[in-house]
Amino acid sequence: MSHSKNHSLEFRKALVHEAVHRTPTGGFPELERRHQLLPGTLFDWVKELGPKPPPAPFSALHFWIGNTPLDEASFGRYFAHAENYWSLEPEDLEDSPENLTGCGFCQDIQSRYLYDEDLLLVIWLPAPVPVEEIVGHSTLESDESLAQIVQTCAMRGIHQANAMFVYADPTQSIPEPGKLYNGLPYIGLFDD
Repeated sequence: MSHSKNHSLEFRKALVHEAVHRTPTGGFPELERRHQLLPGTLFDWVKELGPKPPPAPFSALHFWIGNTPLDEASFGRYFAHAENYWSLEPEDLEDSPENLTGCGFCQDIQSRYLYDEDLLLVIWLPAPVPVEEIVGHSTLESDESLAQIVQTCAMRGIHQANAMFVYADPTQSIPEPGKLYNGLPYIGLFDD
């Protein structure tokens, strides 16, 4: 049995590629046996050389912050879905020339599927409060990111806000960051 010291980087990368993309019946242990590697070696190589996993939910947060003249119910309708959404098949959603979610947010982020409700926070307040205060309603724990959000808002002339929504999926692309989403500007993606 052998360790990585006995194998070139090229060999290790090729084996990692095979393990990740063409795993044989028997999985990683089978590949290790085939190449006479110590058990667990391939797992270590995949961790070191394999594809990096996407950022985890809540590791970074998308923020939209501003002031809305809408009442709470009207503001919230932007996130509602079509009544028949859950009865649709995935093929219906994928093949339709139009967005069938019935959700304004989903349409704006160009998603044919409904957002993950566990990752969305919507805040509407009857009167504006300082940006730092409204951001305090989110799960953001980074003081550095809080300062960046306040600074970004100030550069845009937003010192107080009565509405905010936060989406905690850092893998979600924002196709048009310069447009208004439910009347609010996109502030950015900030590490938590």
